[in-house]
Amino acid sequence: MVLTLTSKNVQKEKLAVDRCMKHLEVVNVEPKVRQLISMYLTSIYREAYEEGYQDGEKNVQMQSEETMVFK
Repeated sequence: MVLTLTSKNVQKEKLAVDRCMKHLEVVNVEPKVRQLISMYLTSIYREAYEEGYQDGEKNVQMQSEETMVFK
């Protein structure tokens, strides 16, 4: 399943990456290394978003199944 990030989540992702990049700049990390870290961090953020979404859907499904059992 391919998920599209909402604009709110894209803003959160950008904020997290920007904060990290500022910290890396302060400690004088080379631009190429910062670029690699940025790409990796973006990838991790999107994977986590997708996993969280899938976990949320599983929880909703399990709750609806429990509701049916108790009726």
